[in-house]
Amino acid sequence: MAHLPLKNTPSINAPLKEASNLQQDKLNLFISELYLATSKIELAEYRDWALAQLQELIKFDGAIWSNGHQQTVRFHNHTLVNIDESLTQCLLDNLSINPLADKLFDNLGEPIDMRDLMSDEAFYCSEIYLKCFKPHGIERILSSIHLDERTGLFTLLTLYRFERDNPFTEQDKENQKQALYHLLTAAKHALFLQLEQSGDAATKAHKNSHKAICDKQGYFHQVQSSFIDLLAGDCVEGRNPKSLLVKLPFALNVGEKNYEVDGLQVELKSFNDLIIVEIWPQGPLDSLSLREQEVVQILAKGLTFKEAARELDLSPSTVSNHLYRIYQKLNIGSKSELFKLLS
Repeated sequence: MAHLPLKNTPSINAPLKEASNLQQDKLNLFISELYLATSKIELAEYRDWALAQLQELIKFDGAIWSNGHQQTVRFHNHTLVNIDESLTQCLLDNLSINPLADKLFDNLGEPIDMRDLMSDEAFYCSEIYLKCFKPHGIERILSSIHLDERTGLFTLLTLYRFERDNPFTEQDKENQKQALYHLLTAAKHALFLQLEQSGDAATKAHKNSHKAICDKQGYFHQVQSSFIDLLAGDCVEGRNPKSLLVKLPFALNVGEKNYEVDGLQVELKSFNDLIIVEIWPQGPLDSLSLREQEVVQILAKGLTFKEAARELDLSPSTVSNHLYRIYQKLNIGSKSELFKLLS
């Protein structure tokens, strides 16, 4: 008996595959837009803007994006969407009765739906619901946390829905899992990028510098990975690269703007109630004053004394005198030797 040729009929899985591809395309677009916007969106608006983009990927009515430190057991800041600030304090005051609290740290990076921990029947009668969520109209909760184990910094993202009959789906979970890492990475990149752009000429001259934002006790609030690498030993001989660094390994000398610690040059700047700490391996040019460093950077552009003087608003003779003192400090005798130190 001859077999009839099979017809090319669409697979029953084709709609599912098409939907999956569409979700992946939306996720990829969301991620690319996050990073492209780091140099375009004002720093003060970036996190709010990023959550608005996330809302296109995962439908939610309210959200809290928080940063904190595991060592200090407190939050540094919150970004809220359609949520009153009082909820954050209510949640902190009731950590002991919130089933999400411990579960999130036991499942780092994994979004957890309150439905995973309690049945709806139990949740809507629970103390945490009646105290914290019901007064704010919150009916559905999806939360995840990312912890940087090298620094103790954590990022908590919780999404809320106000309609009980609109629960979060497995696809929502997957999207949040992918989104959280890129949200915090892009936001950190935006922060340090804009700090770099707003820095003065002398600071920008340090191409190999690395930044962190700390409180006055030295605990990290934000930190570049390269900053940790430098302190942990990847760049400085004698330090242990596996060290856990939750805070600066040296005391902040807030009375000094620029000083040296263990072969590192340290520069401090105020940042609201915090401190920007910039470090780099100490080099010969660090013995120069800020004005002398400016003179070096200007002359390195190939400018004459007159052109350099005009740009620095100095007289040509003053620029010449600065250069003479630079030669003395560095024990050199020519511009060519000076420029070699810059390379």
